[in-house]
Amino acid sequence: MATGSIGRMLTRLGLSSNNRSIFVLLLVWLLHVVWLGINYFWRIASLQVLVGVQILLLAYATLAVGAYIYWGVKQVREQDAPYASVLVGVIVALTLLYLNINLLQYVLKLF
Repeated sequence: MATGSIGRMLTRLGLSSNNRSIFVLLLVWLLHVVWLGINYFWRIASLQVLVGVQILLLAYATLAVGAYIYWGVKQVREQDAPYASVLVGVIVALTLLYLNINLLQYVLKLF
């Protein structure tokens, strides 16, 4: 039920499936940056937890790049969609992958 209501809310905001994926990827990354900021000041989690979360986000960003390329090319072939939507998703996913790598290096250097 909750998934349906969230889907309806995102649809009302005008976010299609591809845009939803990009929105969720950005939201996850922003929440992670907030989590790192909180841990920087209050040390809630240990280094192993911070590195583990960072590695999971790197895996998620890597899978997102592959998914955007696969589903984007599939959509272009089947529905003659513009390549621009594929490029936007890939650029956003690659940018977040790069930022996640930099955050991992920062976390390792910090502790």
